[in-house]
Amino acid sequence: MESSDPQRSMTSQLDDIRTAIDEIDEEIVALIWRRERLVRLAGPLKDNDAEVKAPGRVEEVLEHVRATAEAQDGDPTVVEATYRAMIDAFMDYELKVRHEAEAQAKLDAFSRS
Repeated sequence: MESSDPQRSMTSQLDDIRTAIDEIDEEIVALIWRRERLVRLAGPLKDNDAEVKAPGRVEEVLEHVRATAEAQDGDPTVVEATYRAMIDAFMDYELKVRHEAEAQAKLDAFSRS
């Protein structure tokens, strides 16, 4: 009769959980990449930095994801904190993209003159 080692069983369970988390992280990264492409397209369409920062839109997004988390029995506080960090990072990225597009437009206009 084999004796089961509770420590080994816990380690095995933890390994399985970590593997599942790694798989989810890969899916999340793919979704972040999709969001990044859309942000890259949106940045140049905005007239100024205030349109990028859009605090009203930020609040709409946060309310939406909190409600989505609650509907799925998730923790809305964790989701909101995650989204706040992501929105900050994307806002910085979008400002960078917008400024690069503005600089390129000025260069293009100069080269045509």
